[in-house]
Amino acid sequence: MLQFEVLPKRFAVCQLEMTKPLPNWLFSSSFYTLSKTANELSVVCEEDLVQDEIVKSVGWRLLKINAVLDLSLTGITAQFSTALAKAGVNLSVIATYNTDYILVEEAKLTTAIEALRGAGFEVIE
Repeated sequence: MLQFEVLPKRFAVCQLEMTKPLPNWLFSSSFYTLSKTANELSVVCEEDLVQDEIVKSVGWRLLKINAVLDLSLTGITAQFSTALAKAGVNLSVIATYNTDYILVEEAKLTTAIEALRGAGFEVIE
């Protein structure tokens, strides 16, 4: 079974202005990810670094899957997202080349941990 690790920081989901350079504070975050579409530029990063004028949603926690996941694997997200959905935990999955991260609201973190453990996953706090 997969092992999840709760990262210690609080994170924010931010909307940045597409016409401006990336802010320098972003690069100080222990974890950040960027998503750009034709209509928006979003970033997930440490909450305490985000400037007041930035459009943001705060109070998010990250759970890292402590395994290298082959990109050809199927059904990994379904395994944990089903358990979280049954527990009423909304989530966003962030995929990297090596592994996945789950973004959950801090208010639902305890419920998420209990749901994952109940589904047979190990969670390191």
